Amino acid sequence: EGMRLHPVSSHTVARELGRDMITKKGYFLQKGTLAFLPFYVIFRNNEIFEDAEAFLPSRWENPTESMKRAFIPFATGVQNCVGQALANAELHSILARMIYEFDFSVEDEGYPEGSLVFTPVGLRMKAARAKPSA
Repeated sequence: EGMRLHPVSSHTVARELGRDMITKKGYFLQKGTLAFLPFYVIFRNNEIFEDAEAFLPSRWENPTESMKRAFIPFATGVQNCVGQALANAELHSILARMIYEFDFSVEDEGYPEGSLVFTPVGLRMKAARAKPSA
């Protein structure tokens, strides 16, 4: 859910259409047209994600097919993110270990600034060693 609301990439996925298409709103897109899919806009689309601006991790307990198809933080296809495997490994090991060992609190949320990637400018977090459970 965090990756949906705050995608690493501030850019878009660009793909050349392999066939003629007509959009839901009736626009004709010719085969060969370069289509841009901005992650930030897709991930905050209320037609796909109910209450899209809200942080609701529970939405992924029973995601709709539209949600599954729309959530592509590393892009898709043969031109997807070269760092996807490393990012997933970090999510499943390093991040999990940090969450287990520390309690985090946000001092200042800052704001996102994007060029190639989104960078949290002014973000301040506090980490304290988690108390061991008995």
